[in-house]
Amino acid sequence: MSGHREVFEALRREILAGKYDADRKLPSEMILARRFGVSRPTISRATLDLRREGLIVTRKGTASTITRFAQNATGAMGLVVPGEKYAEIFKPLNDRLERLAALAGWDLIRGEIAGTSPKALAREALHLAGRFANERVCGVFFQPLEFLKNSAEASDDVVRCFDDAGIAVVLLDYDIVPPPARSRYDVVGIDNVAAGLAVGRHLVASGARRIAFLHRPNAAPTVTNRMRGVASAVLESGGKWTLGENVLFAEPGDRQSVAKFLKNGLPDAFVAGNDVAAAALGKTLAKIGHGAEKIRLVGFDDVEVAAKLGLTTVRQPLDAIAEAAMQTLVSRIKSPDLPPRTILLDAELVVR
Repeated sequence: MSGHREVFEALRREILAGKYDADRKLPSEMILARRFGVSRPTISRATLDLRREGLIVTRKGTASTITRFAQNATGAMGLVVPGEKYAEIFKPLNDRLERLAALAGWDLIRGEIAGTSPKALAREALHLAGRFANERVCGVFFQPLEFLKNSAEASDDVVRCFDDAGIAVVLLDYDIVPPPARSRYDVVGIDNVAAGLAVGRHLVASGARRIAFLHRPNAAPTVTNRMRGVASAVLESGGKWTLGENVLFAEPGDRQSVAKFLKNGLPDAFVAGNDVAAAALGKTLAKIGHGAEKIRLVGFDDVEVAAKLGLTTVRQPLDAIAEAAMQTLVSRIKSPDLPPRTILLDAELVVR
């Protein structure tokens, strides 16, 4: 081993793997130099990098000791994202988190969830939480549950497993409680109200006089915030917005509910909570016919479905979300007593 960087990486892996517990100090520079077959200045540069990363502290005349951060950071990170089974945004986001973790020298355990129904997803998420607690991962990215009448309680059961094990948690996309309430956990996502406002303003400027919003029952708070943004755009333009006239609370494939809603008149545009829901709604409108198939559809996420169907949508900044989530989890591991933070990033309107 010839360079200080190689020594740094080796020691870093050992520290994060738990080789040096709270009662142990790092070997002296002389011992490390012999072990790695390098000079003491090379060891000094490696330990300097370890100090800069917050993994060790060195005092003159004493051996280096691991920091509280290093003690908390022992182990891997975990990923519990039920939405990867039904929302196309989460797989590419998880891929980015996995790459960032690897680049930073962390192991990330990607919890596999095979269920399809909301109840099955909740059971599997809770099982994964118990598994990660037993394996003593140091931090977890968790996308809260949705599409359940008791989504908040089910998500709280999951995070309680992490709390009991002293595991840091960062929530992806939305909080475990509906707004305006706020939980005690960090949240990283986009500003959904602003995104909905951008969609609504674009549709109004394009001449849409009646805009409808599809809100799936028990959907995540992000969908409600997107709806609020669209409603704000309509109201600021002088239009009217009511839940009864403008919002359809139904599944996109519920032909009967969609047809009943359209009896009050065809909207110029229908905004859905995401692109997948917009695509499913488009199929339902095509079956209904009588002009319904010509209603303009708008979604959110911009992964594959929107481009394939030519939907106007909101593009989530996946790279920025992943980077913010990773930085937030590392800082939470380093400083568990930080106050809860909400990081909302800007998203881009993509007009097609």
